[in-house]
Amino acid sequence: MTMLHLTSCHLAAHPVCRGSGSGGSTTLRSVADQRSRKGVVQNCPSPRSFTTSALKTPSYGGRSRGKINPRDLFTFSYKFNTDIPMSETQGASIDEYLQNSPRIVGAVFPDQRKRRKLNDEEWSVQLLPIQFLFLSASPVIVMRFVRKSGGKEYPPNVPIHATSLLLMEVTDYKLNGLDSNSMPSHLALTVRGLMYPQREGRKSLRGHVEMTVGFNLPPVLAMVPESIIRGVGETVLRQLAEQMKQDFDTGLEADFKRYTREKLTDRRTSP
Repeated sequence: MTMLHLTSCHLAAHPVCRGSGSGGSTTLRSVADQRSRKGVVQNCPSPRSFTTSALKTPSYGGRSRGKINPRDLFTFSYKFNTDIPMSETQGASIDEYLQNSPRIVGAVFPDQRKRRKLNDEEWSVQLLPIQFLFLSASPVIVMRFVRKSGGKEYPPNVPIHATSLLLMEVTDYKLNGLDSNSMPSHLALTVRGLMYPQREGRKSLRGHVEMTVGFNLPPVLAMVPESIIRGVGETVLRQLAEQMKQDFDTGLEADFKRYTREKLTDRRTSP
């Protein structure tokens, strides 16, 4: 994606609502033209470190709940690269594989009870619950997949000679399971990523994912020290990113092997 953004992943046949939430479910939508800020969590040279990032501040349930001082927002960012070995065979190329978005989604999120196709580009996905101190919430995200090829509209970090490109982005999200006293009035989640074939040297599927989450403290956490909030936030996002990387690496590598076997069987049985 221009790059890909929150703990362990699995999916639910539950479309994300568009509008105000009620009860234990609240939809939180990104607003592109809203004011952003930069929050430094940690400056480390390691690629696994949290880094400085811009944060969009979406409205809560489609409505503003008053102004907020940007300094009251906690912002956490994480990014990772992946390089999945894939052995292409006649009739089974990485380019063709990346054109099959439903297959990609199924490989990364194998529980079909927890994912739902919304349209040709978007899927609703229910993630595993997130535990933050004594609060627990179940995120539901909408992921969008867009294919590019021939170097057209490639992000700067993608080689122009890459024969195809799959962009991924979370376009909508909500949290289930939190009451009004536990829900941040401002919450922003961003997930952007990309994947493309690498054929120089070892053939592989390369990817890059970026994740950012920002929020202000809900009333129930108002008395928790800032150092604890930051420590827990960093741990939660790191665990999420590591689980997501594992899901991508193991899921896509195993599924591409199945894909090549299926193509080989098709050729052998074709008249």
